[in-house]
Amino acid sequence: MTGKSSEAPQSAAEARRNSILDAAVKEFGRHGYRKTSIEDLAAAAGISKQGLYLHFAGKNEVFQASMQKYLVDCMALVDKALGRTDLPLVDRLTAALNAWFGRHLATFSPASFDVIVTGDQLFPAAIEEFKREFMKRIAGALAASPEFTASGANRSAKEVAQVLFLCGLTWKEGSPSPREFSERLRLCVCVCCHLKKE
Repeated sequence: MTGKSSEAPQSAAEARRNSILDAAVKEFGRHGYRKTSIEDLAAAAGISKQGLYLHFAGKNEVFQASMQKYLVDCMALVDKALGRTDLPLVDRLTAALNAWFGRHLATFSPASFDVIVTGDQLFPAAIEEFKREFMKRIAGALAASPEFTASGANRSAKEVAQVLFLCGLTWKEGSPSPREFSERLRLCVCVCCHLKKE
């Protein structure tokens, strides 16, 4: 379920399906799983309910497919951020955490937090795999960085990645602005990795 985004051109059917899924994420992000109907999803995608059923069997299938695409897209943004080896480690890690957790902050309102519980109920193994992959990427970036090696951090890259993940989970607390949340993430990175905030 953690497949990478393909660079190959999309067919018209794939493009339409992806458009439906992107619209569904926004709808679930505004209203949550329970309050979003199949009619809402169809309207958000600009198609009829019958048209939606040509692509998906029902609401659960739309939800699972849209959340999978959303998380695959998030992971691609994480990879892009971590791949910026021209930037200092603190910038790359902050950008990667923002690409994951900051995107959640921008996508999901407090009224929609039931999507988290629903995802854990409908496809728990896949959600856990995404979390593991995210932490694995953060740990890999840390382990490969001379800045981290020279920082004097007394924890392994894997342990620091786990702590940074826990810091990122605070996106649901206190309704921070994107800027406030980014500063919070940057501080966590600096403290956990023994890096200068700059």
